[in-house]
Amino acid sequence: MEFEWDEAKRLANIDKHGLDFLDVLFVFEEAHLIAPARPTGEEQRWLLTGRLDGRYVSIVFTRRGNAIRVISMRRARNEERKRYQAIFG
Repeated sequence: MEFEWDEAKRLANIDKHGLDFLDVLFVFEEAHLIAPARPTGEEQRWLLTGRLDGRYVSIVFTRRGNAIRVISMRRARNEERKRYQAIFG
């Protein structure tokens, strides 16, 4: 899997959420849920919910060619966490 992101956005995400885009591979490798994200412009975005270091996280991403482009990564909201737990326990 190939991942890409805007480096300035990655650094801003670390400051804002304490989560680094460099860790998205670990979330994609584990059990996760993917659902369409709220529409933004013409590009289809997806919301992935999974676990990272014992925490529930949500990643918004899009596909660009063969790459997964990370838009944001944050702590999962309660409804996202509950949806994940309903499926994976």
